[in-house]
Amino acid sequence: MLRSTGQSTARRRLTHVRQGLWRFSGRQADLAIKLFDGSNATERFRTEAALYRELGREGAPVPGLIATHEESIALARTWVPGSTLYEHLLADVPPNQYAAGTVRDAWRQLTNALTPWDARIDPTRRLAARRKRRMEVGAVAQAIADCFPTIPAEAIHDLRETVVAADLAVLPLDASPSNIILDGDLVTFIDLELLGLDFADWTYGKYVTAIDEAGAVRSLAASHPDDPAPGVDAAITLLALARAAGLWDAPRIEPKALAGLLPGRSLASRRILQSLGLESNVTSDSG
Repeated sequence: MLRSTGQSTARRRLTHVRQGLWRFSGRQADLAIKLFDGSNATERFRTEAALYRELGREGAPVPGLIATHEESIALARTWVPGSTLYEHLLADVPPNQYAAGTVRDAWRQLTNALTPWDARIDPTRRLAARRKRRMEVGAVAQAIADCFPTIPAEAIHDLRETVVAADLAVLPLDASPSNIILDGDLVTFIDLELLGLDFADWTYGKYVTAIDEAGAVRSLAASHPDDPAPGVDAAITLLALARAAGLWDAPRIEPKALAGLLPGRSLASRRILQSLGLESNVTSDSG
């Protein structure tokens, strides 16, 4: 693999970062070496390499691809310095409005660069994917309703319908704040080995929402310089409630821990806060 990058193996300095990922620090290069294994390893390897290659040409916020090695199912990309958004969200001082705006702008750059990929999708496949994604979001909403029976069912329904009303787009599916690296003004999306159709606001919500060891939900939406789009507000509220309900192997959160963490900007979100006893003054549906 290192020979494919043009680096001298005699002077190599490799550091193990985590499973499947190594850092090579040479005199003229600082690289991440990623090895793929498990199910669909070759497909995931080719997808990530193609995304780095093609999106990089468009100036999208992704690492530069240096080399690939088919036999090893491995790639070398530029090492991205900085800290993950996950680490920033869990820090004592959360990201400020400037950082939130920078991440949002980088997300728009990424999705715009993926537009040509989206145009290649067959309409029949798009319809099938839309049915599947609607069912997935619906299952999350139902699990929330089962866990929090005091929440008005119509409020959860409104959030779900706001999320699934949008069109699908080709997006990275491994959406996590651990896959966004911040280094000053630079934002980089990494680990793009899974690509598919999903709702953009739902995916963005996954990228900018984290949960700490105590089970508290933290989202970049709280620091947005302006109100998030309705779909983002609804997505992050659903994701926060899903984590509170203990979905995805997360510890269940007591309702009081959600105070100040749910976006709470939409009427549905504010009604949910009230139903959980977290907000005393909420406009009713009748005005």
